[in-house]
Amino acid sequence: MSTNGAVRSLVWHRIAAVLLVVVVVPLVVAIGAVADEQPIREGEPAPRTVFADEAIREVDEEATEQARQTAAQSVDPVEVFNPGAQAEIVSETRQIFAAVRGVREPPDAGGDVPPMTPSRAQQLEALEQEQLGLEPEVLDALLSVPLTQLATVEQVTVAIAQGFARQPVPEDEVQQLLADQLPVELAVQSLPGDTAETIVDPVLRTVMRPTVVVDPDATTARRERAAEETEELASTWRPGQAIVREGEIVGPMQARAIESLGLSGSSPARALLRALAAMAMVAVIGGVYLHRMQPRVWVTGKKLLLLGLLVTAYAGLVVGATAVTGATSNGWAYVVPAGALAMLAALLIHPVVGISTMLPAAVLVLLVEPSAAPVALFAAAAVLVSVPLTTRISSRSDLRSATLRAGLSYPVLAAVLVLVFGPRDELVTAVLAGALNGLVTAIAVQGAMPFLENLFRLPTVTALLDLADRNHPLLRELEAKALGSYNHSVMVASLCERACRAIGAQPLLGSVAALYHDIGKVRQPHFFIENQQGIANPHDDLEPEVSAVIIQNHVVDGVEMATEYRLPPEVVACIGSHHGTMLVSYFFDRAVEAAGGDHDAVDEEHFRYKGHKPRSKEAAVLLLADCCEAATRAMAMSRGTLPRDDIESTVDRLLQERVDDGQFEECDLTFRELMTARDTIVESLVGIYHPRIAYPGKPQPATSVSSDGAGPVGDTEASDGDAPGANGDGAPPAAGSDGVLPERESRVEHTR
Repeated sequence: MSTNGAVRSLVWHRIAAVLLVVVVVPLVVAIGAVADEQPIREGEPAPRTVFADEAIREVDEEATEQARQTAAQSVDPVEVFNPGAQAEIVSETRQIFAAVRGVREPPDAGGDVPPMTPSRAQQLEALEQEQLGLEPEVLDALLSVPLTQLATVEQVTVAIAQGFARQPVPEDEVQQLLADQLPVELAVQSLPGDTAETIVDPVLRTVMRPTVVVDPDATTARRERAAEETEELASTWRPGQAIVREGEIVGPMQARAIESLGLSGSSPARALLRALAAMAMVAVIGGVYLHRMQPRVWVTGKKLLLLGLLVTAYAGLVVGATAVTGATSNGWAYVVPAGALAMLAALLIHPVVGISTMLPAAVLVLLVEPSAAPVALFAAAAVLVSVPLTTRISSRSDLRSATLRAGLSYPVLAAVLVLVFGPRDELVTAVLAGALNGLVTAIAVQGAMPFLENLFRLPTVTALLDLADRNHPLLRELEAKALGSYNHSVMVASLCERACRAIGAQPLLGSVAALYHDIGKVRQPHFFIENQQGIANPHDDLEPEVSAVIIQNHVVDGVEMATEYRLPPEVVACIGSHHGTMLVSYFFDRAVEAAGGDHDAVDEEHFRYKGHKPRSKEAAVLLLADCCEAATRAMAMSRGTLPRDDIESTVDRLLQERVDDGQFEECDLTFRELMTARDTIVESLVGIYHPRIAYPGKPQPATSVSSDGAGPVGDTEASDGDAPGANGDGAPPAAGSDGVLPERESRVEHTR
């Protein structure tokens, strides 16, 4: 793919990932809100059943206030004696009789003039002027009583008045007292004539008044205390108890309880807008995080798209889990598979990306269920627990073990959060939900992994393990059509795996890339020396330019076949760079020779491999291991076993050639790592081509002895034993890096 095409592809992948997170996820949340967040209004039938996710007590303020007012009003006023009123009752009684006596006694005219008794009319007029509050009939009766009897009437009246004054008589009981006690008092008294009815009774009714008064401060305090002691009128719902059932008319208390818990819902449009804002924030933070922490993921469009799909799928699962919770118990909310999201992201993309899913995992829980803060915390904790379990997976059994351990941790997390945040009566439900979460995570991770890694061509551990299976169609074809190349690939895979492990690269990726690096040779296997068994070398009859193209094409063909079989791009890249841009030296030298030794007459670029330089540590190790294995094998075939010094010198020479040619310029391999890889490859080759003991047996043909005299050297395969050593393609120096020999008698096994 061209650079412009790759950039366009990356841009479209990023746009698709953003659309998934910022548009599709909010739509999923809004769809869930259609059934899960329909607004609940007071006085209307409930569109859904609402369960209390925590204990709630809702006070009926209006009813409570009415009850307190009733309690206050029911408190009797605090009454105290009014000494002034008591004295006034007696004194006014005395004043009435004093006034009567005063008007009936003639005024003193002075001197010797005898006093003149006022007429009845004058006496009555004088009494009326006193404003005693008595009716004229009573005044007339007072004037009619003889003065000798008036004293008796006064004495009785004052005595009764004093008795009434000593009693606590509130205002509303004055008349009742007079009605109940006055007739009794009058009945027991000896009064002349009808004075009881005409004088005493009306006089006492006139002067009688309340003898107690209400203490306003004490009364107010007592009533306030009574109001305070009145308990609040409230409704209480336990966690998991239905506040309102679907179809039930929503009462004021129920409406307030639902609103207090944040469960009153909103319109799907509001839920959509809220989700859009939240997921836009997640997308921005996630983009910055990936750009800073995982730049390789940031520039890999398919991984961004995969991350968007994982978040979208998780959103759907959260909405589904919430629907189940709404129909049963809030404890089941702990079934949200945040661990599955994290493990898939860690395995398919990168562990650092898996950790970053903690943000969308928690945010989505809160978007779908705003009151489920403990569940959001559970989601974040599940991510942190699950991702570290994925960092050392090297087999399918390791994957099963990781999902099992993660699943066992979820019930513990759920139990701890319920015990800390409550409600504790949902402990059993939460533990069961955590266990179910572990089962869902195991199924989701192990079930989705093969599909996703194949769909996105990702070099996950399990995908690479599948590719490492020697029964893969490409490897079977390579073995059937190019057995020599197949054997060479197996050896290079062993070298790569050890070297990658030594430098901290991915050993499984390096091993798999080595197994497939020469699959392009199956299209023209007999043009490569390692596959020329008993046949003439076809390059003898071809122009060097044509032979160079045939040799170069095994890289192009390999990339094409790997892409057709949907091998991960990382493996395809290793295939395309396993020769880098090295020169096919043998055919270049032949072309120069044909041009009379004029190097300028030969286009060097035509004789360079059309791949690219290694761009990863695994690819760089493959380039080095490939040429080293081929060269040492060619030397071993011609000389028998190889001493360590020869292997080291050969590896150093091949390494230096590629360093000088700039083949490691585009990868992030350090010089220290390169030397470590070199040492590991040398150790591996020494182990392969170690000296062997000659076992006794029947007479053998005459053979030469290796440099240390420990083993035999091959015969006909090394008939060109005068060659000092093999070059980077495993052929004698004259063969160049193309892997073919100019003469049939100098056929040396070549495994590239």
